Amino acid sequence: MNIEKIIESAGLSSAESKVYLSLIKLGSSMIGPILRESGLNSSVAYNCLQRLMGYGLVSYNIKGKKKYFFASDPKNLIYILKDKENALLEAMPLLEKLKNTAKNRQEIFIFEGPKAARTVFNDILDTLKKGDEHLVIGVSESDSGMGEFIKKWDEKRVERGILKRVIVTEKESNWLEYYKKQPLAKVKALKDVFNMRFTINVYGNKTALVIWGRYPTYILIERKEVAENFRNYFNFLWRSGR
Repeated sequence: MNIEKIIESAGLSSAESKVYLSLIKLGSSMIGPILRESGLNSSVAYNCLQRLMGYGLVSYNIKGKKKYFFASDPKNLIYILKDKENALLEAMPLLEKLKNTAKNRQEIFIFEGPKAARTVFNDILDTLKKGDEHLVIGVSESDSGMGEFIKKWDEKRVERGILKRVIVTEKESNWLEYYKKQPLAKVKALKDVFNMRFTINVYGNKTALVIWGRYPTYILIERKEVAENFRNYFNFLWRSGR
């Protein structure tokens, strides 16, 4: 676990993270030990300390004529994240309005890499409401490493009351058995006539194509007629499945 990167996720710079982590380790400290522990020069470290004090993450006291710095409770990092989250939530209606009124509004988006799954699958949860349906053709390949992520995501889907229908090939027996047991889900299998190395997700007016591999690619299409075409294609295959 890279603790510096985790601290940076609260919005701190790399240098700020180093200084704060140094103080966590050192306790109350003058500037000299902080410089040695963090590996930063004095001007950078002092600037970081000033900013960290502004965040409420660092304070100081004076003993004799010497200034000692110390880190505040690490839980304050969580409060910083919550403040950022609240600020984003307040700005979200305006951001959505700007996005929807943009002159060159995009309809096709391409994401790459394992972490892009969060963007696409969170969009499914944000788009669909209770009773809406998520359609899936094909599933995550066993070597993609996404199986556990999708299963945990399915728990959120069920909590929100989103329905799901899935079409798999007969060779994907593990996924077939999995979806047979899942609440609010139905599954059918097609004869294993081809190797399906991609997944099609249809939800609302959107279609998300996932090309599996060690570095998966996600193609999100936000166009009603495309979603309807894939929805019709899904229903045709559904009638053929068993």
